[in-house]
Amino acid sequence: MKRVLALILALTMSLVLLTGCNKTSNTASKTEQTLKPFTVTDMGGRTVTIEKPINKAYASNLIGILYIRTMDITKLGGYTNQLSEDEKKYIPKEYWDLPYLGGWSTANPTANIEELVKANIDVILVTAIVDDKIIKMADKIQSQTGIPTVIVSSDINQLGNAYKLLGQLFQNEERGAKLGQYCVDELNELSKVLATIPKAQAKKIYYAEGANGLETDPFGSMHTQVFDFVGAVNVANIAENTTNGLVGQSTVSLEQIITWNPEYIIRNSTYTGSNNPTSAKAILADPNWAGIKAVKDGRVYQTPALPNNWVDRGPSVNRVLGVKWLANLLYPDVVKLDIRAEAKEFFKLFYNLDLTDEQLNYILADSQ
Repeated sequence: MKRVLALILALTMSLVLLTGCNKTSNTASKTEQTLKPFTVTDMGGRTVTIEKPINKAYASNLIGILYIRTMDITKLGGYTNQLSEDEKKYIPKEYWDLPYLGGWSTANPTANIEELVKANIDVILVTAIVDDKIIKMADKIQSQTGIPTVIVSSDINQLGNAYKLLGQLFQNEERGAKLGQYCVDELNELSKVLATIPKAQAKKIYYAEGANGLETDPFGSMHTQVFDFVGAVNVANIAENTTNGLVGQSTVSLEQIITWNPEYIIRNSTYTGSNNPTSAKAILADPNWAGIKAVKDGRVYQTPALPNNWVDRGPSVNRVLGVKWLANLLYPDVVKLDIRAEAKEFFKLFYNLDLTDEQLNYILADSQ
């Protein structure tokens, strides 16, 4: 009897050990699978091999930095722009002191290659409207740095595909799909509503940029996708500025704006608050602008700009919220949205932030 019991005990222990080994083997197998190199096809049609899991990601510009922040801020390896005190309020404190590493454009690369390598960056995103110049730039960055470089389109109509690609890169396809589907669904729904507005009722707008509001971008520019999306008539029928290979902010005269006589003026701002010396309020108070219909009617508004601009500079995923804001502003009888509720939902989903009413009041200063 004792021998039988001993045999049973020995067999039981053997099964336990084998089960444990199998579990360890399965765990190791999954880990090895995660660590295996994989390839992605980026939005420029390039095949990029990722040799290891991405722990630190960087980008060519602010647009890409916001892609990383919204996908997984723990993967953020640094900033292309120095953070303002306002921006810090919307970023967890442990990410305030990440290194400033510069950035890239087709005309003005400022990134510090040596510092990028020191920062142990695992992947670089090149974010822009995709063309041959951008593809060549991505190839050059990858060659110079030795870091996998992936093109992710900044086109507002490609946000669903952009987040799908980001989900693959960060090995979090569920979140990528969730954020991408939100963009697709919200833009499609808004597009249907806007399609009911007769073209004859489209609002005429002037997009005021630069230190004195006398710079702008025309219809069809990457910088005016929000205005184009909502069907507004951009009065600036001018050539796009491409000086030194950079795109945007053509200079115009006040006399031109007076002749165009827009119904609305949208003042671009990188920060909010009524103390902004070039704010919407400043234009409303300037006698030189007083004869323009938008000023006469008090329809001069500032773009919400936190945690970063909702409209442009840079033209990021925040534009999904920006088109809602602008469509509701221009066509409140048709586009019936509670922009405060929309903002709270967006910030929670994309930035994991619970906006307070006080924060919203500040963000929307001079914007409604």
